Amino acid sequence: MRSTPPDRQSSRWRRHRWRWIAAGAVVALCLGGGVFIELWSQSGAHQLPLSVAVQRFHSAAPGPGHEALRPAQGVYQYSGTGTEHLSVPPKTQSEGPIIPSTVAYQPHGCWSFRLDFSDNHWQSYTYCPQGKALLLTARSGWYQWDFVVTTIGDTETLICRPTEDAIPAALAVGPRHSFSCRGTNSPLSIPPVTMAGWVEYIGRGTVTVQGRRLQALQMKEVATFSGGQTGTDSAETWVDATTGLPLRGTWSTVVRTPSPLGSSTLTAGGRFALAALTPNT
Repeated sequence: MRSTPPDRQSSRWRRHRWRWIAAGAVVALCLGGGVFIELWSQSGAHQLPLSVAVQRFHSAAPGPGHEALRPAQGVYQYSGTGTEHLSVPPKTQSEGPIIPSTVAYQPHGCWSFRLDFSDNHWQSYTYCPQGKALLLTARSGWYQWDFVVTTIGDTETLICRPTEDAIPAALAVGPRHSFSCRGTNSPLSIPPVTMAGWVEYIGRGTVTVQGRRLQALQMKEVATFSGGQTGTDSAETWVDATTGLPLRGTWSTVVRTPSPLGSSTLTAGGRFALAALTPNT
């Protein structure tokens, strides 16, 4: 039997060694990809604990008691569901099932209403009673997306001029009340955004919360985005006829935002309903 020369044996060993190294690198890459996918799937939104919202409320200075078209302040418990999908990079996250919502008093008799749909998304509205009308003077919203290697958040703040009739002074079915809100995003560097549309009073009814029937007004809102962002937004909301507190609602939005990877489209929607009449304070 002929023996293999030492130099050929060494060359063959080196070839096998590099094959094993290459195979190991592929396995490691696959395992790393698996870990990344697992982290990606677990990096979505989660419901915000009610205790966190209450703690945040405690940090604000308390105000006087509630009055007409101004609900008692505190953290209300809502229930709801929703989905948010971003096209670029592709990512989906959920909302609820518990949605803490905070009413906090502002100067001049105004009050804010903030819905924490998750720990990655909230929407806030500023209302001001004026006679028999409840005006919406400002709105803001925040989204955050966890892409494992980085987290991207954005806050949009809009001031409404003319103001939006959250509850018109004259409750007549049919007329549509126009509004326009304009503002900026941070830290996204995009041109100012305008949200313009109309609000319509649909009718009166009752909403049952914890076995109690509340007199409610049904409102519909339709708007479009232009400027730094483009898209549409719509919502139907039942509000307490006495205090103006939202009792239940549905909403949907499609917003396109420019990005270094091209236009990224946010498609989101959901529903919410008041689960407890007494706020946590």
